[in-house]
Amino acid sequence: MSRLAFLLQSYRRLRIQTRFALHIILLVVVLFSVLIPAVLLIQESVILRTARENGLRLVTIFAFSSVPALVADDFLGLRQVVNSLGREGNIRYAMILDPEGRVLIHSRVRETGVLYKDPLTRRALAVVEPTVQEVRTKEGEVLYDFATPVLVLNQPRAVARIGISIADEMRLIRQTRNAILGLGVLALISGLVWAHLQARRLTRPIRALARGARAVALGDLTHRITRERQDEVGHLADAFNRMAESLQVRFEVDRELSSTLSLRTVLTTLVRHAQRLCEADLAFLAYRERGASHAAVAACAGSIGPLIHEWIIPVGHGRAGWILQEGRMLGSDDPAPNTSPDEARIHSEEGLVTVIQVPITLQHTCLGVLGIGRRLEGGFNEGAIQTLARLADQAAVALANALAYREIELLNLSLEAKVAERTRELSEANVALEASHEKLKALDRLKSEFVSNVSHELRTPLTAVRMAVDNLLDGVTGELPPILQRYLSRIKNNTDRLVRLITDLLDLSRIEAGRVELHPTAVLTAEIIHEVTESLRPMASQKGVELAVVAPASAIMAFADRDRLQQILINLVENAVKFTPAGGRICVSTQMVERNTECGLRDVEPGGLAASPGRGDHSWIEFRVEDTGQGIPPDELTAIFDKFHQVRRDGQRKTQGTGLGLAIAKSLIELQGGRIRVESEVGRGSRFLFTLPAAGSNIEP
Repeated sequence: MSRLAFLLQSYRRLRIQTRFALHIILLVVVLFSVLIPAVLLIQESVILRTARENGLRLVTIFAFSSVPALVADDFLGLRQVVNSLGREGNIRYAMILDPEGRVLIHSRVRETGVLYKDPLTRRALAVVEPTVQEVRTKEGEVLYDFATPVLVLNQPRAVARIGISIADEMRLIRQTRNAILGLGVLALISGLVWAHLQARRLTRPIRALARGARAVALGDLTHRITRERQDEVGHLADAFNRMAESLQVRFEVDRELSSTLSLRTVLTTLVRHAQRLCEADLAFLAYRERGASHAAVAACAGSIGPLIHEWIIPVGHGRAGWILQEGRMLGSDDPAPNTSPDEARIHSEEGLVTVIQVPITLQHTCLGVLGIGRRLEGGFNEGAIQTLARLADQAAVALANALAYREIELLNLSLEAKVAERTRELSEANVALEASHEKLKALDRLKSEFVSNVSHELRTPLTAVRMAVDNLLDGVTGELPPILQRYLSRIKNNTDRLVRLITDLLDLSRIEAGRVELHPTAVLTAEIIHEVTESLRPMASQKGVELAVVAPASAIMAFADRDRLQQILINLVENAVKFTPAGGRICVSTQMVERNTECGLRDVEPGGLAASPGRGDHSWIEFRVEDTGQGIPPDELTAIFDKFHQVRRDGQRKTQGTGLGLAIAKSLIELQGGRIRVESEVGRGSRFLFTLPAAGSNIEP
């Protein structure tokens, strides 16, 4: 922003009083800046010109008086003239020089006979008429050197010179300048005081207007301004008071109209305010129902007789009927409709001389007529007509609100009946739903008990079958032929599969029934990961999958149920082996992390919190099982932990398994206070991560 723009912006922010004072100051400053130098210049010019003229006359007289002495060589008489000149206070010297510059006589006797060769003297010897030169002495004094030739028989015989100091003239100039500057400062101060007083006097009503505007803006509609002037500011105060009064009345009307939705109360309020605001003797409002062919007077204020209260206005008949039909006021160009007999009788009974009627229009539909009348001569002014029109607009809105409220009341009655009926139906439905819910809970409990009992009953014969097959394969009955060994191996594998299925069903039923017992202890994570990976390594090697373990930098102890942690890791690693193709890789690792209030995880230095009881609430161990398998589609990620859910892949047959491993792992992790999540990308593998409390934590599983 440029300096000029900044100054303009600062000027616009000033108050009116400050601006007015600045204008006066600027005017005074400019006036004195022009007048004072001009006056000083003129005064200095006049004084110095007078001094030069007096000096020229004096040197001329001096030269003329020295002629007889020069002719007669009588320097004694000339000495008296020179001495009398030297005694003058402002004359510094008086002398007569011969044409070569030698002093013939001087006011200072010791200078007589001295030969002057200075430039001032040479210029003085060359003059042919009275001349003045300005010179400054060594002491800094300013002198006027006046010189003129001394003529004898019109021939120059010598030069007369007088040196006159103008110190008195310069002192007079300084005194005059100081006096003028003092007057200027006094005038400036007087101007400032006058500007301040005038600005206060002029801006006082403006400040009163500003205070009034703020008061009205804050809701004080009763604020009025006292009129102190008869000029434009006074007219502005009158306009403000009228505006405030109009706002107050409109606010009161709006408040009274909004305080009730009773149609009769609304209409009565409108006609009462119309009578007061328009200074009318009578005010009435006629309203017609939607689709009706006539309107009836619904409210009236200031009436004398009963006829106006019984007035029925047919649409299109009389002046009021014409307004109902046309939906607008009678214009100067409209043919005046005939007054209906009922209208004439009402005017006569009420003694009305002047009547003004305006339509009450809402959405291009005329709902009624609002009218005012006077019983004395004198029509209504334009302000009263405009006020009546505004009241008609308010009447339209108030009527619309009252009618809407009446319709809403009717709707409420019907809605209340419907709501009561629907409530009864919902209550009956809720009772039926509660009964169904109880039945479902009972069925779910019976299902869990059935699964648990059946699984338990199946485990015993399956264990017997497996032991018998193991004995046969161990050669208890003798050496078996290869084909029999192959069939017995298949029986063993399927028996193991059934045992695992029954175990999963039993675990799931215990979890759902809340009968899982946990025995958390401090578990060395590296040891249990080693046990799990070594038990599943033959399965991975048979499939051609590398199974790796990333050992932590230091020992990490988890606070968990050892058997359940081993079951969780077996389920996750076995799943990874199952879905990783030959040549793939599975990696199992652990690390210490911190989990914040949003359950997000943040890595910490390995071993930094291991077995540190003091770090309790923030010590967690994160287990990771990563594979380079097929990956999980994004739309399946949210469902893989559901019971019996198996990932569906196009063009592939269903994978063996029950779909319970991940659901059981998730439940066992959460029962121990941990969380599990999965990250996966199709074609690049999956990563299962779960957390458990570290040994020494204050977290209850």
